[in-house]
Amino acid sequence: MHPVLLQLGPVTIYTYGVMLAIAFTVSTWLAARAARRMPPERVAITAGQLWDFSSVALLGGIAGGRLSYVLLHWEWFLDSPQDIIAIWRGGLVWYGGFLGGVLAGWLYVRTKRLVFLRVLDQLIPFVSLGHAIGRVGCFLNGCCYGKLTDAWYGVVFPGQPAPVMPTQLIEAAGLFLLYGVLRRASTRPAIVSRPGRLLGTYLIAYAGLRFAMEFLRGDQAVLWAGLTLQQLISLVMVPVGLWLAATRSVSDT
Repeated sequence: MHPVLLQLGPVTIYTYGVMLAIAFTVSTWLAARAARRMPPERVAITAGQLWDFSSVALLGGIAGGRLSYVLLHWEWFLDSPQDIIAIWRGGLVWYGGFLGGVLAGWLYVRTKRLVFLRVLDQLIPFVSLGHAIGRVGCFLNGCCYGKLTDAWYGVVFPGQPAPVMPTQLIEAAGLFLLYGVLRRASTRPAIVSRPGRLLGTYLIAYAGLRFAMEFLRGDQAVLWAGLTLQQLISLVMVPVGLWLAATRSVSDT
């Protein structure tokens, strides 16, 4: 693993932080380029507005993801409260970050009088792309690892007695695939004519991916009925996604 990318005297540049910056820049740039190429009647948020929206959503996502992580590991932070803000070392919960980003984005959309579901539909493929790049950052950082394995694809992580499954890369591959599927779906009239449908598709697909991935993770604790917290959240996200994908109509804009 390479948690530290570069050491310049007293300045330490962490790989995880760099990967987050790359994820934000690449996904936002591609989303802005797509917005400029879309027919005007389909543009829910312009390329210019998109950079502001993404910045606000990023801050909300980082705050939500970090707060969730701190709450889940509060015993550690009681002894090391100075590490609460050290996000460049890793330690973000995706679902918490997603909800924080959605809330921050909603506040921005309200100020600009945009249609929230249409904005999310336009941007959600690029959220999946940014998440995939971020998962590569998790791999380089050495967090979010899988269970012990003797398979050929096992990777030795610091602090682990034997090779573990590279669940970060497996999930990243699934997210890259999801990005491709959502981008293709975003060009279909049956999808774009129903605000929230693409968002619902994303929620169903990612919930399924994350639910399955949790069985391979080696750093998650069982919370209830043999399931982790992330799996329980995934079970909630599926009916929400089904509702968005099946019941929204043009009149809901």
